Amino acid sequence: MAESLKVLRRRVRSVRSIKQITRAMEMVSAAKLRRAQATLMAGRPYARKLQQLISHVAGSTAIAENPLFHAREGNRKILVLFTSDRGLCGGFNHNLIREAQTRLKAEPDADWKLVCVGRRGHDYFRRRPWPIVEKVIGLGGQPDDPEARRLADFLLDGFRNNECDVVTLVYPAFISTAVNKTTVEQYLPLTPEALGIEEEQEEGRESKEVDYILEPSAELLLDSLLPRYLSSKTYITMAEAATSEHGARMIAMNNASKNCTELGDALTLQLNKARQATITRELLDIVGGAEALRG
Repeated sequence: MAESLKVLRRRVRSVRSIKQITRAMEMVSAAKLRRAQATLMAGRPYARKLQQLISHVAGSTAIAENPLFHAREGNRKILVLFTSDRGLCGGFNHNLIREAQTRLKAEPDADWKLVCVGRRGHDYFRRRPWPIVEKVIGLGGQPDDPEARRLADFLLDGFRNNECDVVTLVYPAFISTAVNKTTVEQYLPLTPEALGIEEEQEEGRESKEVDYILEPSAELLLDSLLPRYLSSKTYITMAEAATSEHGARMIAMNNASKNCTELGDALTLQLNKARQATITRELLDIVGGAEALRG
């Protein structure tokens, strides 16, 4: 029984230590979440305005002549998976990896290649049959503009050089602190629907048309704006993934702290019962010995 009491005391101390760690990690994640969310909210208006500018400038002729809008019949595809570098964030990475693997297996005849943003996705797929052609790891849970530009240039060059026909993103879209949505989105080729060009043109037909004087031409403006849009899209997607990661880790650590509290209470109760049983047994031995001496 003495050995059992030592084990219970050791378990209680271990649970309390783990709770201190999880509480500290929850607070750190909450601070990182506020910074990441501020970065995301500051970047969204820029991306939205850039998209609106492209929708104003683009016309049917400019779209038809721009190669980034041309859909291709080939099956050479790149899937860009956004995960975290570290774990301890619940089912965050599992959901993203499962969605990516489902996407890959849904088209077995396609020539898939992977680009992994985040160590967790890279470590999982490096032992799988799909080749990893590029990786971005070590971001530390925050978006990085130079890496976003480099990745956007890599994908854009691959598409322009006919090394791939379709580029697809799999990333967690940040909705709220407790909610993120696993999203699958086409990155290249661009579509008028994704840029809101068709909606802009439909609204323009109903409202008063404005004849813009563009210098240089709309085609040259699109050639300059579209790479900036893709770079901005990549950066915002990194920010979405980082913000969702910190939110998921904060929730996971909060749940872990609650579980530690419940487990600690149960172990403390068990320890008290065992200690009381030991005391009762010792009293019975003392009383029994005294009675034997008296008799």
